[in-house]
Amino acid sequence: MFVAMSKFVVTNNMSNEVREAFRNRPGLVDSAEGFIRMEVLNPEDNPDEFWLITYWQTSDNWHEWYHGHQYKASHSGIPKGLKLDPDATMIRTFEAIPC
Repeated sequence: MFVAMSKFVVTNNMSNEVREAFRNRPGLVDSAEGFIRMEVLNPEDNPDEFWLITYWQTSDNWHEWYHGHQYKASHSGIPKGLKLDPDATMIRTFEAIPC
């Protein structure tokens, strides 16, 4: 299994709008080939920080989605005017090791 984890920090008091956007997301990634599931985490000690974790069957599945048209379409629900801290934004990818 393959995991992609991204982190971003909201800088303009729109964290509630981001939470609501995730709750009402269009779910386009759900039908992507190899997609398993998604989790969104919001640390209690920093309500403006978000971690998005997606699980995939293979890294190729994620790369095809991330670099394809589905990626852009799946972000259509991002709140207008949202500003992020570019220094805090990151994407990391992992091999999930069964244990």
